[in-house]
Amino acid sequence: MRIILVPNFQVEYSIQLANALAVGAGVSFPCWDALAPQLVPLLDDRVGLLALGTPGRSSWHRLWNEIHLLRTLSSQGCDVVHFQNAYSWRAPFVHRLRNPYVLTVHDPFPHDGSTDPWSFPALSIFAARAGAIVVHGQTQREMLMRRFRVEREKIHVIPHGEFSFYRRFAAVPDADGRTFLFLGRITRYKGLEHFLASIPLVRERVQNPRFRVVGEGDLSPYARLIDRVGGLEIVNRFVSPAELVEEIGKAAAVVLPYTEASQSGIAIVAQSLGRPVVVTDVGGLAEDVLDMETGVVVRRAEFDQIADGIADALAFLAENPESRLSMGRRAAEWMATSRSWSSIAQQTMRLYEELA
Repeated sequence: MRIILVPNFQVEYSIQLANALAVGAGVSFPCWDALAPQLVPLLDDRVGLLALGTPGRSSWHRLWNEIHLLRTLSSQGCDVVHFQNAYSWRAPFVHRLRNPYVLTVHDPFPHDGSTDPWSFPALSIFAARAGAIVVHGQTQREMLMRRFRVEREKIHVIPHGEFSFYRRFAAVPDADGRTFLFLGRITRYKGLEHFLASIPLVRERVQNPRFRVVGEGDLSPYARLIDRVGGLEIVNRFVSPAELVEEIGKAAAVVLPYTEASQSGIAIVAQSLGRPVVVTDVGGLAEDVLDMETGVVVRRAEFDQIADGIADALAFLAENPESRLSMGRRAAEWMATSRSWSSIAQQTMRLYEELA
């Protein structure tokens, strides 16, 4: 079987899926020329690169590139095209694609605080013509069905694969047992305010805890709370993959106090690197954590404030080092088995075979 896997903005995920699929199928990976030097070292030698030139900045250039891409896809003689997410610039032309295609929807709804006016029409167009749609959890399936009139049978749940490949960028350091980490792009739905509000509560119960906020984004909405909390370690910039590994490795746990979510790549990376996570039960986030096995799921209905639940979880992990270490080991094991890319590729191949 011959597959063309179109990554769009889910590059890390797409690379891992392409590598796993290439074990038993022919896989091509479209890529802009400028990105090729960064991606080729990460791709399996069996994955073929489809050069796309440069995306351009003008609207006409982008539209022409999308026509060129779809002509290229149609001329390759593949059995299935697999798109990661719907792309608004591609939506007007996807009907011209002669090949059957699969669409993976990573986020059924735009995140809170994101201005994404083209998300709905682009997803609607792609979903209507797709032979099959993939989501990463049962919650995402229900979310997608609520947003669009899509038959349940057309939506297939294939979990997100593990991200232990980050180990290639740096060795995972030992955790100090007292650092709790908020990691990722700073934006409204990430719930940073709940992490900050939990800090005084943890300090009342735990001796000498450390708290780090690492990621790019606007911290001004949280300035007063940051000043009130004090003693916070902040790295307010983009971090490289090697820095990401180091931050996660040193952490006792990674905290994701999201107010809404589909899933989280950070939760996948942290568990893949052997660190427990603390997450809220929003969207599909809880489906990516085994509660009290690979991390702690904060059930919002059980607490007056989300910060109370986060504080309880962090205090438990700090006061019970054996449980924390056991969760980290179990997290890495679970990711390496249930979320292995060989398993994800097998499930995806069965879907392709049904479609082709």
